[in-house]
Amino acid sequence: MVVLSYLLTPFFILSSLPFIGIFQLKLSRNIILFLIFLCFSLLFLLSLVDLEYFSQFGTRLNHWALEYLDQPGMVFYSVWSGYPVIPYLILWALISILFIFLVLKLSRKFFQVKAKRFFLNQLFYFLLALFLLFLSARGRLKLAPIDWGLAYFSKYDFANQLALNGVHTLGKTILDEYKESTPDYLAEFQFYENGEALTEVQKLLLQRNERLADSLNSISRFVFSYESRFGPDSSKKENTDFNIVIIFLESWLAEYIGSYGRKLKVTPHFDSLARKGILFENFFATGTRTNRGLLSVLCSFPSQPGRTLMKKFNSYGSVLGHNQPFISLSQILKQRGYKTTFIYGGDLQFDNMEGFFRQQGFDHFIGQDDFSKKESISKWGVPDDIVFTRAIEEFSKNGENPFLGVILTLSNHEPFVVPKNITRPFPPDIPNSKHLNAFYYSDWSLGKFFHQAEKEAFFENTIFILVADHGVLVPSQSDLPLKRFHIACLIYSPKILGEEPKRIKTIASQTDLLPTILGLLGKPTLHQSWGRDILSLLTEDKGFAMLVDGKRIGWAEEPYFLVDRIGATSSLYNYLQDPEQRKDISSEYPEITKELQRKERALLQLSIQQSAKKGIKTKVK
Repeated sequence: MVVLSYLLTPFFILSSLPFIGIFQLKLSRNIILFLIFLCFSLLFLLSLVDLEYFSQFGTRLNHWALEYLDQPGMVFYSVWSGYPVIPYLILWALISILFIFLVLKLSRKFFQVKAKRFFLNQLFYFLLALFLLFLSARGRLKLAPIDWGLAYFSKYDFANQLALNGVHTLGKTILDEYKESTPDYLAEFQFYENGEALTEVQKLLLQRNERLADSLNSISRFVFSYESRFGPDSSKKENTDFNIVIIFLESWLAEYIGSYGRKLKVTPHFDSLARKGILFENFFATGTRTNRGLLSVLCSFPSQPGRTLMKKFNSYGSVLGHNQPFISLSQILKQRGYKTTFIYGGDLQFDNMEGFFRQQGFDHFIGQDDFSKKESISKWGVPDDIVFTRAIEEFSKNGENPFLGVILTLSNHEPFVVPKNITRPFPPDIPNSKHLNAFYYSDWSLGKFFHQAEKEAFFENTIFILVADHGVLVPSQSDLPLKRFHIACLIYSPKILGEEPKRIKTIASQTDLLPTILGLLGKPTLHQSWGRDILSLLTEDKGFAMLVDGKRIGWAEEPYFLVDRIGATSSLYNYLQDPEQRKDISSEYPEITKELQRKERALLQLSIQQSAKKGIKTKVK
């Protein structure tokens, strides 16, 4: 009713105007009917899109639907190759034609009725109808109009999603985008006084081997010593300029990986590496998209509601005219003389990757245009094994100069296209076989990379970090399932860190990788990470992770998982006893809920404020 009221109100006002209303001029009537047909056809189309969107992402239309409108070619390819477009277009046409037919038939009968219309009567009914439309658009009689949070009436997320309207949530997203850098938007995330939030976050992040560099304004801190539990062997300590290679594994959810207890046999090569490396058993993505993962790993900055910061930064590398609230890994290592290379088999302009990371200190980029056209097997770009082979060639060019190399894979992404000559161990009759075969190929490419890399001179002096960019949607009754964010993370360097397998049970997220890498490299460093060196934590420190999907914020801290819906309700789960998040225990443990929410909201508030446009002042609630 809310969407319908918003849609009908302007047409109702136009049709009721004197001299040009639908009862006075046939031309006005035809124009208004045409606009109504156009708007309702769009409404029907968005409603059909919403069906597949919910199936894919587990939520109604929101800001993700707008995230990649600047890449229409890629969007068209993804939609055309992954969804039944033609049947939906036919259905859309049939619904629209039926609607137009019924409206025209009813309107002819309506306008054939001749009746005397007195001005006062017309005015009364006009004002009454306008009032009812206004009331319907607000959705409720109370002070605040209807919002998405009111739909959360059930412990079952599917029921909550049914209560929402995809067109309404999309419209709300567009409005939020417009208001994003205004005081009103920032006030939505102003939970505490600014100084209070800063102090809370500093307390969360500061480690015993660090001191604050600017205690009144930021979280920047100086590391004066390193106490990593799994640092380099003593024979290697005199040379701490180790190469760093970070491999982003597209959509590597822990749910599919043997090292995390799964028996699908999809990742034999990764599992082999894990038997000689440092595996993070409870590692989580900060968000649900690649642009969130890149930002969190390479800049140690948390995910936020709304658009990615990678697209908000201008050509000078400052977020909306303000100093950026982090120091990227590439900026730190360039000061030490490192060369920097970013390799991706797809379009480097996608997500503004090249523009953003060039400003963060990356000098050399390899993208889809640097491969031959015949090597691209899909619109997304070049398959993983070819990209890995090119990466070895590029890394070998650095000689004895230390380097930071980043490889972003893409084959384990819809529509899951793999080279024709590659083994597909999962037959078509197995559910989800196309995805499993793409996952298997991605792992095979990884194994091929290390088999080749071991023969190269740079291998012995390199620390490899293998981490997923994000997870994937998993079946769950929760609107924010923790297992959706549970991803792969492995540090592998048998020549530097030894071959004894190590398992880290501490809860960690992508923002923790940058300070952890600095800990492995050693040397005093100024950094502004929004995470911690996990390998330097005390054994009793169980860690934490903040996860973001729109305005649903998660906070994991063993054994609890808090789901904080900004503007709506909050829930608390014991994820060790209740991994499916079936029982909300927030009413049983109000103090724990309040404590976890305080940490989560302080971190969220500070990250949003410090990345806001310069000159925008916050309003305290």
